Amino acid sequence: MLELTINDRVVQVPDGLNVLQAAKHVGVEIPHFCYHPGLSVAGSCRMCQVEIEQGGRKRIDLSCSNAAVDGMIVRTNTPAVVKAVKGVLEFLLMNHPIDCPICDDAGECKLQNYYMLHGLYDSRLNVEKWHKPKVHPVGPTVVLDCERCVLCSRCVRFCDEIWGERQLGIFGHGSNEKLINYPGRELDNPYSGNVVDLCPVGALLDKDFRFQRRVWYLKSVKSICPLCSRGCNIYLHYDVDHDYQRPGRRIQRIKPRVNPDVNRWWICDRGRYGYSFIDAATRTKTPRLLGKDADWNYALQKAAELITTTQKQHGPGSISALIAPTASNEDAFMALRLFRERLNIPQISSDIPSSEKLTADQLLLTDDPYSNRRGFQDLGLGPADGGMNAEEIINAVKAGQIKGLIVVGTDLESLVGKQVESITGKLDWLIVGASQENQLWNRATVGLPLAVYAEYPGTFTNVKGMVQKFEKAVEPLGQALPQWQVWHKLAGHLGADWRFDDARAVFKALSAGKPDYESLNWHATFGVDKGCYPDNW
Repeated sequence: MLELTINDRVVQVPDGLNVLQAAKHVGVEIPHFCYHPGLSVAGSCRMCQVEIEQGGRKRIDLSCSNAAVDGMIVRTNTPAVVKAVKGVLEFLLMNHPIDCPICDDAGECKLQNYYMLHGLYDSRLNVEKWHKPKVHPVGPTVVLDCERCVLCSRCVRFCDEIWGERQLGIFGHGSNEKLINYPGRELDNPYSGNVVDLCPVGALLDKDFRFQRRVWYLKSVKSICPLCSRGCNIYLHYDVDHDYQRPGRRIQRIKPRVNPDVNRWWICDRGRYGYSFIDAATRTKTPRLLGKDADWNYALQKAAELITTTQKQHGPGSISALIAPTASNEDAFMALRLFRERLNIPQISSDIPSSEKLTADQLLLTDDPYSNRRGFQDLGLGPADGGMNAEEIINAVKAGQIKGLIVVGTDLESLVGKQVESITGKLDWLIVGASQENQLWNRATVGLPLAVYAEYPGTFTNVKGMVQKFEKAVEPLGQALPQWQVWHKLAGHLGADWRFDDARAVFKALSAGKPDYESLNWHATFGVDKGCYPDNW
């Protein structure tokens, strides 16, 4: 630990920090635009100037490019420092369009915030401002307003250093200097949305979110991206109080949440923009029985009768369950307890090939589109000794050996293609648990509508074995229920007397004897954040 003085207070900070980081560590915010802990130090914006005293000598210097050392004295609020910061702000605002009322970044803009803290002066400019390209599409997902840009170079450094390809650059001199595409390049890398997070002003904007919501209307919960096995930490930003621009759309955007051990400060565009299924028109909302809407009690009663009758007539081996590893650990635990322990079904499989093929990259994306394959493996959700895998189960169905099939979280397209009648026609009955309508759902004897990850709390285990919790943002659509609750209720119809009041109770049961699971503090990450994006440096 280092000991230094910041604003007349002696503090201790970890080794290896610069002055800006050290100040932030003890709750002192130093204004800055270009610095970001995930990028190289540029020192170009000049906003983070502080007074540094060492060996009895004082100087005004940049806090981002000076390492914190023992005995250093730092002052962030002297008259000279305040004057320097205000001077930088005035230069930045000289040609800025000052269009806060129509800017999507209003409420999250560092320039706006710093003006309110350090500026509050009238413009002295008495000539027309310089004009630059407006609403310039730099790539498929991002639009640029050059007039708002403060030339911090964060986006340029992200492309160069993190993705590893020059796609943006700063060109020109003086007031003509501007951010623009690198010659012959587009901002089309699979992590392009991160430049919007990095932009400290409203210069780079997300086409998906542009003009959709004022950010102060948004609420935020901590979650985990379910679109590959990496388990990137994210924020779900949602609004259920203002139904305009996107009628029926509750989730408005996804932002990365810092986790140095998983995704650092970044997420891929697949995870960022792949949330439309949450509020899709194809969501399943009501239990179904033979293609007609039914209430939960009647649908589950019928499902229990089908299972019981088939087991009595043909034995436990005549029923199989295929459960895609997109479900939470709590869902998987309850399914295993019901189908394996209660019903003694040997043919339970989660090794269902995905119809979507991913290619891993050098940054975050894995080649496994399933969010919780590792969790299913840890819990033992798979075939019993002598049981069949997913492909063998489908072949057994086609051969007439399986009479009843339970399918959850998949349309089985990777195994049967578009010809679902090749298996449904061979079955006595089909029970489908799904959050989206598909061919299987439309052919199900009993259809069970399932909530999605944004609608209930739970845990995923990522590819590295890290157990991570996601939180509930919005209520389930229609009558949809979390998968674990469906199995809990079905177990009741089959004579079980289980008592799991919430997901926390299920997690407590499944984590017993598993050190990696027991170490997770269920309550530590709960809570709704007012405001949006606290991790934006």
